[in-house]
Amino acid sequence: MARRAALGGAVVAPGECDNLTNLANLNEDTLLKELQHRYNKDVIYTYVGEILVAVNPYFKIPNLYEQAQKNIYRGGVDRDAQKPHIFATADAAVTALKGSGKNQVCVISGESGAGKTESAKLFLQHIIDLSSPTEDTQGLATKIIKVNPMLEAFGNAATLMNDNSSRFGKYLDLQFNEAFGVRGAFITEYLLEKSRVVQQADGEQNFHIFYYIFGGLDATLLAQYELGKAADHAYINGNDSAVAFIGTSECKELWNEVSECFDMVGFTSKEKDELFAVLSGILWLGDVEFAGEDKAGIVSSGSVLDTACRQLGLTSDAMEGALVEQMLITGGETTTRALRCEQAEDVRDATAKALYGRAFTWIIKRVNALTGPKGSGGAGSNNKISFLDIFGFEHFEENSFEQLCINLANEQLQSFFNSHIFQMELDEYAKEGIDGSKVSFKNNQATLDMILNKRPPGLLAIMDEQAIMPRATDTSMVEKFHSTFSSHEAYEKPRGNDPVFTIVHYAGSVMYQSEGFLEKNRDTLALDVLAALRLSENSLVRELFEGDAEDAKAAKGGRGKRAGRGVSRNNMRMSMRKARQAEAKKQRKSVGTTFKESLEKLMINLNSAAPHFIRCIKPNSSKAKHLYEAELVKNQLRY
Repeated sequence: MARRAALGGAVVAPGECDNLTNLANLNEDTLLKELQHRYNKDVIYTYVGEILVAVNPYFKIPNLYEQAQKNIYRGGVDRDAQKPHIFATADAAVTALKGSGKNQVCVISGESGAGKTESAKLFLQHIIDLSSPTEDTQGLATKIIKVNPMLEAFGNAATLMNDNSSRFGKYLDLQFNEAFGVRGAFITEYLLEKSRVVQQADGEQNFHIFYYIFGGLDATLLAQYELGKAADHAYINGNDSAVAFIGTSECKELWNEVSECFDMVGFTSKEKDELFAVLSGILWLGDVEFAGEDKAGIVSSGSVLDTACRQLGLTSDAMEGALVEQMLITGGETTTRALRCEQAEDVRDATAKALYGRAFTWIIKRVNALTGPKGSGGAGSNNKISFLDIFGFEHFEENSFEQLCINLANEQLQSFFNSHIFQMELDEYAKEGIDGSKVSFKNNQATLDMILNKRPPGLLAIMDEQAIMPRATDTSMVEKFHSTFSSHEAYEKPRGNDPVFTIVHYAGSVMYQSEGFLEKNRDTLALDVLAALRLSENSLVRELFEGDAEDAKAAKGGRGKRAGRGVSRNNMRMSMRKARQAEAKKQRKSVGTTFKESLEKLMINLNSAAPHFIRCIKPNSSKAKHLYEAELVKNQLRY
């Protein structure tokens, strides 16, 4: 307010100010009302200083992204001379890169359902439209755009808040040659929500691709992958509307778009065939049921496991053994230990999650290989424009390990946002001759330190300590949290003895339920399962689990068959030894530690580039057009 009073401000009709920092009297209420006035007129873009605020309209506004609009925002357009638009932000990034040679990055933030994914696609499309296409680069640029439907199919899902929610984070580097033609793109993924494969909250859905394959594959391919009926598969039949969607023309069209994407980007027929077989195998694996008091046995029809194994390229005997017992090799002796039902179910679900998670990472790697920079691009070939499209802050009725990681990422981004915007404000003070030395802002470093510190140990470090202790439980982990952080300003312990804890985040307090935290942080896969999967005839499965030519030879001819427990056990014993040796060579890291290291690299990238900010706002919780819930918007504007 002091700066605005010193500089003077504009008095304009409600909803007519394109940059709200120009208003004579800008406060929280004014900001809220101005956005509402503009929203009511279908004006969804507004500047607040250097930040572009984008309010999700929940419908397609006519002519907002047509060629005429694209023509306006190009060539270094004067921001003050044109209406706010995401194309203007893209144009500003291109102009700055060309003018300064410094890499640019766009940070797209907001809650789940605020429109981040759509904003990222529009930003990327306009950047590519503004590049200098040549015969060599035009096809590559098209491929980069076409990648989106495929990544959304495998990485997005319908949630209570968003019909197309990104369940992974994506950082995309778009690289240019010295003539500003697109050299290629490189994608970094963050924390796919693998647990969604085996369980979804009420009213939510599995990843889109599981429904698309039923709605899009023709009868011949449905039979080839033995998919049967979607309603019969436990991993996807918990949502009736999702199953009903399979029979719609929209589902068919979405599948066609994904299928075209595979072909356009350059996946081979063999790669697609083996990937779709993995999806089928995952679904059938989820239908394997167990019973027994002290010893788990498979009670579902034998054809269920056999079908899963045919699609995954495994012998049924080997997989059955891996699901219901643990093979122990000590010296030259082999013994087995029976698993209880809940243990067998955990192994089954861990196998499904590992298959999907590794397949998703493989897709990203293949996309990077097919669309990544090729050869030398000349003197300016290191120039990049990047954007970050990452999961928004989440606060559900029940919050688990995934929400902690997601909210940690948003906490880190909020710190980056605050410090950068504060510095921009100080620069403006200096330009106008105003003393800003006594101005400060509240940062969230204490919260970040509580979660991330190594010494004294923060939440993630304590989780790692507990994960390697044989008798540790989720409850003992929470008790350790309580004893360590009970006096911390960003931590709250419950009044009772429930195994929960609360973190006071920048966007509000979130209570986390600890059940499953340690297992999700370990993210281990039974050695027996690893050994079985290394013996797959499906070369993609074998690659995902690091099987070799010797394993392939042992696997030959066993797809979905009962080879006899003796033969299977011999092959498994050999494969287990190799799997154990391979695992021993790896530096095993927890999910939390890996995510922390990924965030550190991300912040290095962000801090080394000139940032642009797009703040996406969700106007209501109903995903309805022309509905503006002021309290909801206000809560989002406060951070």
